Amino acid sequence: MYVPLSEPVTKTLGLGAETRALDTPSDHRARLARYERFPQRPKILLLEPYYPPEAAWGSLKVEQGYLPPLGTISVYRWLKDKGYDVDFVDTQFGDHDEASLRALLKEKRYAMVGLPLFTPTADHVTFTGRLVRSVLPDAVIVYGGVHATSQSAETLGESPECDFVIRREGELTIVELIEALKRHETTFERIVGLTWRSDERHAVLNPDRTLVPDLDALPVGMFGDLDLSRYVPHPTQYIRLPNYPFVMQRGCPYPCSFCEAHVALGKKLRLLSPKRVVEELKILKYEKGARGLYFQDSTFTINRAYISEVFELMIKEGVNDLLWSCTTRTDRVDPELLALMYAAGCRNILYGIESGNEASLKVIQKGITVERQEVGVAWTHAAGITMTNSFIICLPGETEAMVENTIRYAKRLAGQMALFYLPVPYPGTDLYQECLKDGGLRKWDRWSEFLAIDFDNPIYINPLIGKERMKYWYKQAFVEYYKTPAVWMNNLKALVRNGGVRRYVRGLNALRALVSHAPTRGLKSPRPDVMKTA
Repeated sequence: MYVPLSEPVTKTLGLGAETRALDTPSDHRARLARYERFPQRPKILLLEPYYPPEAAWGSLKVEQGYLPPLGTISVYRWLKDKGYDVDFVDTQFGDHDEASLRALLKEKRYAMVGLPLFTPTADHVTFTGRLVRSVLPDAVIVYGGVHATSQSAETLGESPECDFVIRREGELTIVELIEALKRHETTFERIVGLTWRSDERHAVLNPDRTLVPDLDALPVGMFGDLDLSRYVPHPTQYIRLPNYPFVMQRGCPYPCSFCEAHVALGKKLRLLSPKRVVEELKILKYEKGARGLYFQDSTFTINRAYISEVFELMIKEGVNDLLWSCTTRTDRVDPELLALMYAAGCRNILYGIESGNEASLKVIQKGITVERQEVGVAWTHAAGITMTNSFIICLPGETEAMVENTIRYAKRLAGQMALFYLPVPYPGTDLYQECLKDGGLRKWDRWSEFLAIDFDNPIYINPLIGKERMKYWYKQAFVEYYKTPAVWMNNLKALVRNGGVRRYVRGLNALRALVSHAPTRGLKSPRPDVMKTA
């Protein structure tokens, strides 16, 4: 688990010695000279890293979704609001190849380039960093995001092109960094939330920053001047289009061992005011043309009093015609709240059910029982709200009999959709330590092997089940689930109630691609082959 720092920590950049050459003293002098040449009116680029669709979607790229990267866009809006000259470029639509990205960088001559870094796409971020450095030798390169937060010194070792890592939320830290560079400073111990290079061999992790306490201080209009028309989500994430994501809460107090949400956003819940939420929703509806929403909050209904006030205001102000999906827990709903959610526009809930085994729920620290999950699902069916239920099979300690039990449990719940995963123990999570402890976390040579789709070569191999049987159960879970008559009946009812034939066709296409997917030798990331060990 990520533990925020209260004191600075210095780490030796050892990993880089195994992957690519560490900085030499002359390299570090060149880095300092770059800082001293930083312009007074810098042109800044926030860049979604260059990677192919299969890097994020695997076989599901046939019906991949496009979601705006909310964290990067929040930093973009913050910098815009503060008067900085900043661009945002999203490469996920396939508009850019390597040549066109080089041409863009050469034309714009950015002084700073920021990239978000997540575990499955980390290799592609380091590749993009090399590309940026080859075109813009004087640019300051900054990484942020969940993986960069939990592995900040290691990230600097793996990517010599990267100058700084901003840990956790980026809005306040990036402004302080820009202003320090404008003063041509070359040491950065005063900037909390920053990891930086003190010399060619060492990284300093400054104390963590206090997270943004008042979310209403963020600029009004979450997406600002950005065109959202090309962002069409995956079929599990919307009811009708155009549909855009929205977040009204940051932080999650739950200790689920597989989840990274707390790494960047902390455990303390922080909220937009209900009035501000509705103001933002009106902008999405009237200025961006939204007809649907996907609330990406980690546990949307965690604060019942707050969320009820939001729903009542949505109804009063006439934005409840925006039909929406959300993610929450089955123990954070009840019949009265579900009825209010439906009136406010809710038509689908994604529940992280995870397992039909009490022992496994304890392993992942879910803090809920199998029986309570079943009650919440039954209430949701009764409320006329569809469900996408997600499950993790082959968890540490599970046997094949336990996997079969979870599949039977999923079929009994009979949500309209179900998603099955094998364990993916991301660095910085308690599950990572659990998988280390039982010896199942295998060697890997690319971060792309942490992709949570297809599982041609699972990163975690349950010693009680084995690799080949895990791969079998991963696909078999989908096959068995979607052969269940109750699942089809519930989907027919939902189709009559909510419409959305095209969405169902997309979902079936994605399911067919996943089940028929033939194992490959894996997506080759563009970074050097280096064997990492757990």
